[in-house]
Amino acid sequence: MLERPSFMPIELDLDQLDLPSLVRGGDCVIWSQGPSEPQTLTRALVAQRERIGRFTAFLGSSYAQTFEPSQSDVIDFIGLGAVGHTRKLLESGALKVIPCHLSQFAAMLRTGEFKIDVVLLQVACNAAGDYSYGSVCSYLPDALRNARVVIAEVNADAPWTNCIERLPADRIDYMVKGTKPLIDVLSRPPTAEDIAIARHVAPLIENGATLQVGIGTLPDAILSHLQNHRDLGIHSGILGDGVVGLIESGVVTNATKKRNRGVSVCGGLFGTERLRRFAENSAILRVDPVGYTHDPRVIAEFTAFTTINSAIEIDLFGQVNSEIANGKYVGTIGGQTDFVRGTQLSERGRSIVALPARVSSAGRSRIVARLSSGFVTAARADTDFVVTEFGVAELRGRTVDERARRLIAVAHPDDRDDLSRSWMQNSD
Repeated sequence: MLERPSFMPIELDLDQLDLPSLVRGGDCVIWSQGPSEPQTLTRALVAQRERIGRFTAFLGSSYAQTFEPSQSDVIDFIGLGAVGHTRKLLESGALKVIPCHLSQFAAMLRTGEFKIDVVLLQVACNAAGDYSYGSVCSYLPDALRNARVVIAEVNADAPWTNCIERLPADRIDYMVKGTKPLIDVLSRPPTAEDIAIARHVAPLIENGATLQVGIGTLPDAILSHLQNHRDLGIHSGILGDGVVGLIESGVVTNATKKRNRGVSVCGGLFGTERLRRFAENSAILRVDPVGYTHDPRVIAEFTAFTTINSAIEIDLFGQVNSEIANGKYVGTIGGQTDFVRGTQLSERGRSIVALPARVSSAGRSRIVARLSSGFVTAARADTDFVVTEFGVAELRGRTVDERARRLIAVAHPDDRDDLSRSWMQNSD
């Protein structure tokens, strides 16, 4: 590869992209995640992997289906858990999990404790020739700090987004033009259970609260039931299309936030063209690094910070498992505990766990006497409210027995007797 001037990246055509001259055997490679996956670069990485020799790839959330278990012939896959297509790698045993809070992972990247050698980026470029992280910032600024090589893929469809940390051109070594369309993260229509849960959650959110909410059918249903709220704020890990309507209708104003007043903040946009176009050079929506979005010290400054998460199961103590189902790792610690910890430090903060009472209409209960996995993602003292389609269990400030009674009351009616018997037997 050519030497570059210190202030600008070298632009390459795809046929000039010889990754084995940049990625070495033994390297750790990381890239933009989710809808910002630089597919032109990651597909080239897969195609040229045998010439590189064995290396490590850190996977975040992935929806592009670029990576397959068979590629572990050369690639050692590691990550924080399973989101999107990475579940296929996890189920096959090809992906090894690092149990780690997202904020902790960002800190390890920042200090170099977790060593990254090569960063692959998907970026947006504006008319002035400046670069933006586009749809997803997350841990990328921290990964860039100590990387040996940074390769960027400019995608014309990537939204130009504002960020607390700019992306300097002199940090990019090589650049190619992206040839793949951006990935849409779609949400299915809500179920009757989703709607019932959303109706129970909405009254728990006070006017002027700052929200963290994820993506998917249930979060979208909850957002759709907040149309009568006022002056809500957003400080979240990721956002989907559902937040756009609340901003446009004036429900989300961020007017009461002590930080970033008037601006919704997230680490990534996991939605469709509607969300990306809304975010384009927006002065009221910012895409920031996870070291900021997930910092409990930052979250603690918001009054009435309200975090809304789901779970695989929750036991009668209020302990939450968001990682293991049927003995298989299917989730991730991610940022859930970061936000919950910040909530506990926030004045009038609330931690809400919202989930259907059963896996399916005839499936097993998701409120259980004991966590089937033994894995605790969120501690019992950090769970304030548990919401199912059958109601709200308020746990904060309640005794152990009262917490169990309240959780049993929001379980599926056909599961309540078994849960009561199990509780009585185990508490004797």
